[in-house]
Amino acid sequence: MFREERDVKSKKTKGAIYGLILGFFIVSIFWFFLYSDFFKIQKIEVGSLAVLGHEAVVGEIGHYFDGPRKWPWGNRNIFFVDTNDLRNYLKTKFFIDDVTVDKFYPNVLRLKIKERQRSVVLVTKNQIYIVDDYGAVSDVADEALASSTRYALTSPSPYDTAKEILILTSVTTTYAKGQVYADSTIVRRWLDTANKLRDASIWFKALDIGSAPQDAISVILKENKTVLMVMDDLLDAQIETLRQYLATKPKLDEVKEYIDVRVPGKIYYK
Repeated sequence: MFREERDVKSKKTKGAIYGLILGFFIVSIFWFFLYSDFFKIQKIEVGSLAVLGHEAVVGEIGHYFDGPRKWPWGNRNIFFVDTNDLRNYLKTKFFIDDVTVDKFYPNVLRLKIKERQRSVVLVTKNQIYIVDDYGAVSDVADEALASSTRYALTSPSPYDTAKEILILTSVTTTYAKGQVYADSTIVRRWLDTANKLRDASIWFKALDIGSAPQDAISVILKENKTVLMVMDDLLDAQIETLRQYLATKPKLDEVKEYIDVRVPGKIYYK
């Protein structure tokens, strides 16, 4: 009888010990996965960038993780990082086209950012902006871009600016980051016009749209000579008319105000 009691007590003691060991093991696993640094984001890898600054992107991701806690153990645990939420956060901060966020365990995030093309440098009467090919103002031009823009506009002759085009407007309006300046179809007409001018070997300094985005534009050539055009179905013919005219090496000093090629095959100048 006493032997049976001792066996029962022994089994209960062993069970309690095993239970404590198992509980300790479970708590240790829980702590290891949630609170240890092993699974906290330690490294952020960002793919190549053409327009955005690498430090700016990594810094913004840091701000995202340092925000209000979504979990008791913090926001940096790789198991609980919401890649879609981070993706949407970055899209609102940088006005980028898309982001891919991949987790590489135990503690690495890799991002591939599809940037919106820095298509247009918009020059107003009082500011210089970067406008992407969706028509949104992505930022105010930094000092380097502003300096190169001013140089391009004041230089007697155009030089190659294949990365973007300069759009001149006479407005004094101030635009905020993310504000849509023009419809994307209009921006793409500007880009298309610029590409066709370059393909025709016509060097130009800028496109002048006057006071508002529209189909009528002025192409600014060397010595600030202005060419009147319309971005319509006859654009190719207008550009060819201009190309042939410039190929004759005309005396541009005779042009006091503008060259008009809006009627294809005919040149008017004043």
